[in-house]
Amino acid sequence: MPRKSHNSFKSTVPETRKNETLSQKKAFLIACEGECTEPNYIKNLVAVEKLNKNIAEGTVVKIATHQHSDPCGVLADLLSTHNREDFDECWIVIDRDAVEFKGNGFGGHTKENFNKAIENALQNNVKIAFSNPCFELWIILHFEYRDTESSRDDIQDKALEKINPLLPQGKKLKNVDKLKNFERLYSLLKEKTPSAIKFAKKLSENEVQRKNPSTSVYRLVNALTAKN
Repeated sequence: MPRKSHNSFKSTVPETRKNETLSQKKAFLIACEGECTEPNYIKNLVAVEKLNKNIAEGTVVKIATHQHSDPCGVLADLLSTHNREDFDECWIVIDRDAVEFKGNGFGGHTKENFNKAIENALQNNVKIAFSNPCFELWIILHFEYRDTESSRDDIQDKALEKINPLLPQGKKLKNVDKLKNFERLYSLLKEKTPSAIKFAKKLSENEVQRKNPSTSVYRLVNALTAKN
């Protein structure tokens, strides 16, 4: 099917301003493994950077309906989105999230699921923002460089430890679940984003090999804000 134009997404812009902003406007479709953390971060980023005029006002960022929490399922959520061909860029945000036993059960998914999602995404012209072991590594990199392998639980606990000092008394997050549902994460971390990008790029060798620790979330951040 031929690719459709995303004209339907364009806001009404005075004729005198169209040429100034038209080339910057894009439509993004993003499917996330996490039901809260990643969508909250992305939505907050878009809202803040539109106010700062780092994202053109007419840019559309749609979060695909969340039905799966494994990488292959996340890709399926994106590929099944109605009018997917209307979007300029399609992204999946996934974690390596190795299987870890938790009490009477376990969480995570297989390496095969993770790698298959990446390969199938590339075949479908879908871009990937992945983290190994999990998205919260991206949070930690706003504060410090980290190049030692860690578990998902350790990374999430460390992220919570880094975030709470930035919050006023009475607003501290009591646990990781509260962090996942925190809606102003990008606003809180915005001034530290250049450091996170620098440290993520410093892990580029790990990123190429998809090793722990590594993250390519900075690529999505740069794409949304039209930075290289």
